[in-house]
Amino acid sequence: MTNVRKNHKQGGVTLIELVITIVILGIALGALVSALSTGISQSATPMWEGKALEISQAYLDEILAMSFDDATPVGGGEVLGTANPCTISNEGQSRAQFDDVDDYHGLSDSPPSLIETSIDMSSYNNYRVEVAVACAGSELGYSNNRFAKRIQVTVTVPGGESRTVAVYKGNF
Repeated sequence: MTNVRKNHKQGGVTLIELVITIVILGIALGALVSALSTGISQSATPMWEGKALEISQAYLDEILAMSFDDATPVGGGEVLGTANPCTISNEGQSRAQFDDVDDYHGLSDSPPSLIETSIDMSSYNNYRVEVAVACAGSELGYSNNRFAKRIQVTVTVPGGESRTVAVYKGNF
């Protein structure tokens, strides 16, 4: 008779191997959750950025459609003589009566609203818009400030951060 010996080897994992695997997976999952939570907390930022840009563009379109100054003739043209400086003057009229760039200086809207009332602005209720207008011809290399005005629109998003866009309107 032949003696047949069967070789039995263990087919599972030891308790030490199992504990080490659990510790490694715990560390890896902790790092993954931390990275994901940081990304998720910033996920609204691109939406806020896009909406802030939309609001800035809407305000700038409205403002740039207005005359340079109260004395600007229909169709444009230089309005101030060489002796007259550039002035910023808001006549104190209501928003619906704004007729030149100067009228927007110091405007602060929260929530934002446009002269064109048919545009739905309800999705911007948590935003704030501030407008500043300044004589700025020398910033563009002109000899006198009277040739241009800088229009600066600052939009504050719901997270409290501000985005500023500035353009120039020429006196011509």
